[in-house]
Amino acid sequence: MYLTARGEPVSSNGFGEQTTAVPLRWILTVTVLFVVGAAAVWSYIIVSRPAAVQQPTVTPVLLVIAPERTSTTVLDAPVTDTPAPLQTPTFPPPPAGSLIKVGSYVQVVNTGGGLRLRYEPNLESEVNYLALDYEVFVVQKGPREADDITWWFLVAQADDRRNGWGASNYLQVVR
Repeated sequence: MYLTARGEPVSSNGFGEQTTAVPLRWILTVTVLFVVGAAAVWSYIIVSRPAAVQQPTVTPVLLVIAPERTSTTVLDAPVTDTPAPLQTPTFPPPPAGSLIKVGSYVQVVNTGGGLRLRYEPNLESEVNYLALDYEVFVVQKGPREADDITWWFLVAQADDRRNGWGASNYLQVVR
């Protein structure tokens, strides 16, 4: 064992080299500085680039197709004190179930409680999914006739597990 000029012990690693002890507080100080620096860098990334951390949100799009408005003009109408109401033609929506074909988009309408999408195209088949009014589906198969009903195989756009045979009486073509 060796002693320094002051009489303090000095350790050796066994190869004739002297080693010095690093104080524990230096190790703790360096560790704390490293953790604080890493937290500062992470905070800077979150504040300066919040889009890098946030997830994108899905925005549903509903496309409404309306007929063009036309006006009618009245020629040589007698002048009266009460104005005559202008007549503008209105077009009723196509009947439910018409114009449906494979590949078209349809929405569920006028059910009052939902349309039962079934595993097979008949009223005795088990229900796979209950489609609510205004839900939009893609027609993949059909038509099939059973129980005096025309059936179409429908699949939801976002989740292909929401599918089944639906009665055309409650479907309206969206596009």
